[in-house]
Amino acid sequence: MTADKVENKSEERTKSKRRSHSRHRSHSKGRSGTLDKIFDQIILWLFVGMFVLMPVSYGGTLVWSYSITEVLTAVALLLWGGRLWLNHSHRFFSTPAVWGVLLILAYGFFEYIKSPIEYSARRDTLQLLLYVCLFFLFVNNLKHRKYAKIFALAVISVGTMISIYAVAQFMTGSTSILGVEQPDVYVHRASGTYICPNHLAGFLEMTIPLALALTLAGRLEQYQKILVGFASLVLLAGIAVTVSRAGYVASLCGVALILVTLFNSHKYRIPALAAAALLIVAAAWFLLSKPHAETRFSELMTTTQLDEGRGAIYKSSLEMASKTSLFGRGSGTYASQIHSYLTDKTQDDPYFAHSDYLQLWIEWGLVGVALLAALLIAAGIDVFKIWQYVRRKGESFNPQDSTRSALFLGVAGAILAILIHSAVDFNMHIPANAMLAVVLFAFLLSCVRLYKDSCWIKQSSANRIAVTTFIVLFSFILVWDAVHTSHIAYLVKASEAEGISNKEAQKLLDQAVKLDERNWNTAMEAGRRMLTVGMYSEDPEERDWALVHAIGYYSMAIRYNPYHYRLYGGMAGALTLQGRADDAIPYADKMLTLRPDGHDSNAVYGFCALYRGDYDLAVKHLERSIHLRNEGNDFAKEWYEIAAQRQGEQKKFE
Repeated sequence: MTADKVENKSEERTKSKRRSHSRHRSHSKGRSGTLDKIFDQIILWLFVGMFVLMPVSYGGTLVWSYSITEVLTAVALLLWGGRLWLNHSHRFFSTPAVWGVLLILAYGFFEYIKSPIEYSARRDTLQLLLYVCLFFLFVNNLKHRKYAKIFALAVISVGTMISIYAVAQFMTGSTSILGVEQPDVYVHRASGTYICPNHLAGFLEMTIPLALALTLAGRLEQYQKILVGFASLVLLAGIAVTVSRAGYVASLCGVALILVTLFNSHKYRIPALAAAALLIVAAAWFLLSKPHAETRFSELMTTTQLDEGRGAIYKSSLEMASKTSLFGRGSGTYASQIHSYLTDKTQDDPYFAHSDYLQLWIEWGLVGVALLAALLIAAGIDVFKIWQYVRRKGESFNPQDSTRSALFLGVAGAILAILIHSAVDFNMHIPANAMLAVVLFAFLLSCVRLYKDSCWIKQSSANRIAVTTFIVLFSFILVWDAVHTSHIAYLVKASEAEGISNKEAQKLLDQAVKLDERNWNTAMEAGRRMLTVGMYSEDPEERDWALVHAIGYYSMAIRYNPYHYRLYGGMAGALTLQGRADDAIPYADKMLTLRPDGHDSNAVYGFCALYRGDYDLAVKHLERSIHLRNEGNDFAKEWYEIAAQRQGEQKKFE
């Protein structure tokens, strides 16, 4: 065989090997691409499931719905972790705003560590962790336009169904919310599947811009445009019947952003004008035909609104914020520490500051506010660049429709609306609303990839291991919390079952408290239950037994939250009924110190003083309690009559 023939055969073998390797790589890439699509679709439907479940379960405030969401998020995280190892070409999304999200998560852990109320801080930090996980899942997995479109249509569908339910509530005058009676304070207002109408408005104001943008500028099939257009009208009706003033203003701003932008495009000028005219006519008709809606706006100008209710809470919260350190008081501290700053104009316990920014200032300090501002500025810069790119490329509204551009515009309007509403309400403390805002924010940032190739980080062994470690850790934390909180909630619910004896209930409550001793809230509920038994039981042995357990529960709660005035009131009441009025007075005094202008504080102090034999002091504080709140203050009224009678008898004797 000649040298030339040998060389030719060698070249043929080399080419054959290359073709074989090429086919293998192509086959591997195809298999990897198929797996990627499967993972994307599963994660997408997990997201859809969460955003169907949460809004229809009182905004995700129920333990079971929130726990299911935590488990679904953990499953999605593990799927993401799996694809990292199956597809090494998968990249990580990275922009300054993304790093800002990570920085906020790190600062949230810092605030958890420094918080003096561990359980409350833990709840807030775990919620933050859930939202950050959803953010990273979305920007790193649901990149394709069709996935964003499916998600948006799912959210619009849920919002439409809730709006239909809300309109039915409003038209029929129903006060039932999925079988639960609506609070009297929300009379003549619809809340759909939420408890508070303002929070339904918060959800819908993020949904309306999506539906409107897709209707006017989305690349949809004709029947889809008709359905989404109908949904837009229903969503507008839904937010109208909430009679939420801030919801109206926020929705108007979000919708205005879309209409003004479309008006600048010649092709969409007429549809934008028609939509604006329809909106103005509908709003005018509703406000003029529904006196209660008009009254809600006129109330803003009254002195009562500024000095009482939410206005009084704002004043107290601002005073609290002014006395807060640079790094804040710690996560979860607002609800327990605000009472010392409340005036006699506020008698109900505020759990939130009715302003997400103000509460952030109080709990995270000015440093936390600065971090949020920096994140929003970084995101705003990215959004501006995205918009410039879209307009320059002509992909937005001219010459033809673009679903991606319509979604981008709709999401921008939604984010603007919730940012405005959050200034005067606490939508970001309602899980369903916070989750939607986070995912929409993630979509907005993910559009950076349209103009910037450097927003992706390639995988390496080091970053793959690091990300996988955090995925496994966070998944474990979310599943653990879901199981843990569900177990406690189940025990507490079982203790309230009809027909269960007090001792059986106490055993269940004891199990719940022991599962998480730092959970002062469960201990307080257990103490309240036993205190009620001790106060009204006709059996002396059961009475003493219940009071001993009440004291134990309240002691545990005070140990892990020494700031909540009601814990000291419960302890004072239990000690007084046990015949230890002298021991009860220091707790009653502490309650009064933490909540000096509260009707409950004065009532409990007067009750303890009565049992101690100091009738003048008892009458003084019980009178003060009745003055602070007359309606519904039966406890103070009943004991005031006894105290006044004893005082009169004492004076006669003297």
